[in-house]
Amino acid sequence: MFGTLFIKECRQVLKSLVYYIYVVIFVLFITSQMSGEDELREPQPGWSYYGMTVTQDTALIMEGTLANLIQEVGRNSFATYPIGLYKEVNLTDGEIEQVKAILEHCTGRSFEILDEEMEQQFIQNGVGGASYQAAVKEGLTYAEFEAAMEEVCDLVGRGSFYEKGSYENRIRVPMTYEQAKEDFDALSTIDGLTRAYMRLFCDYAGIILSVLPIFIGVSRALRDKRAKVQQVIFSKSASGTQIIVSRYLANLVMISIPVFLTALLIQQPFYYRAQTMGVQGDIWAFLTVPGIWLLPEIMTVLAVSFLITEFTDTIWTIFLQVAWAITSLISATTLVGDFGLKLVARWNTLGRTLLYCSLEKELFFNRGFYFLLAVVCVILTVLVYEKKRRGGESVHEKLRKFDK
Repeated sequence: MFGTLFIKECRQVLKSLVYYIYVVIFVLFITSQMSGEDELREPQPGWSYYGMTVTQDTALIMEGTLANLIQEVGRNSFATYPIGLYKEVNLTDGEIEQVKAILEHCTGRSFEILDEEMEQQFIQNGVGGASYQAAVKEGLTYAEFEAAMEEVCDLVGRGSFYEKGSYENRIRVPMTYEQAKEDFDALSTIDGLTRAYMRLFCDYAGIILSVLPIFIGVSRALRDKRAKVQQVIFSKSASGTQIIVSRYLANLVMISIPVFLTALLIQQPFYYRAQTMGVQGDIWAFLTVPGIWLLPEIMTVLAVSFLITEFTDTIWTIFLQVAWAITSLISATTLVGDFGLKLVARWNTLGRTLLYCSLEKELFFNRGFYFLLAVVCVILTVLVYEKKRRGGESVHEKLRKFDK
């Protein structure tokens, strides 16, 4: 019974126009992003540029953070992301004076002098304020700086640049030859090149897959209602668990197939490139990396869309989940790591293998959480379906009666 239902559901997906739109959009998005990747070369001494890296130099962190604070004080416009969405904060005159006092404490100079220094650099070099470094006061410790930034956070609110987890991951500096060589060696020996390219693939794919499966889930969940065959299905001998699980797995498989096939096709030239460089590439990276990175995300997005749509008999989940996806994307303090419990796991760089190895457990915890969340949502969907099968009403139907 289950196998028959599963095959039938796969055929239903293949009859859906929404599915083919999903495939086209996904493939076009990924190929447009990955086609611009430059050929990877082993760094050589004497190059003028080796890329950028997040600095751990506390002096540079303090200087860059204070420079950003000077700009925002001057505009009285502070960018914050309290729930992942952008929110501009404007302080009162009294609060601005408090922040200026904090700046003076950290730099030993008044805000007027600091502002003039920054303006002079604009005039002389024509560069953005982000490159301006505000020299800290002699003797200022990092602990004092952290305490000062906490005061700023109290005034500005949550989700600002001045939270410790933010400013310690946002100050970037040029890499040295030694750093670039170490990263390249790790990229070759640990990643075999292909796993690194697949992580970059997963970064781009994760963005679009946080949204596209929603429409497939909603379309399938509402199809029977549109066709007015719910009562026929409810009377079938198959259990609600068999119906929902077979439907969910069929959609999951059909959504995943284009993802893994696209990953395979994109990996191939990089696998051959690794061979020409004398590096043993991982031929199975197109399965293992997206399997760990993307599959739990697809499972969750699809399961949540099934649950909310089955519960409400509406398309509300589209708006809720798109907002969730956007929140996950813009709340990241860095595009390389900062996994936490974010739906979209970002790794928008080729390499940084040693950094990834240090954060791998955090990624596994994140993906494990979403795998379990997907399972819970499927179980809840079965319960909702069974309740409706026994004559229960959806939230949408109850609201309609209430309006009457």
